[in-house]
Amino acid sequence: MRDVVDFTAPMGLAGRLVASLVLRPYLRRLIARRNAYLAITLGGALPPRV
Repeated sequence: MRDVVDFTAPMGLAGRLVASLVLRPYLRRLIARRNAYLAITLGGALPPRV
């Protein structure tokens, strides 16, 4: 399984700033937690952290 997330923050410079400071780290944590959950639930080992 591969996750590809593509988003563009609205509101120009302010939106890009919020995206880089808040949204990007949040999405990385969200996907990492989901991947760990799937690995444990499906009986595999934890995936390497990126």
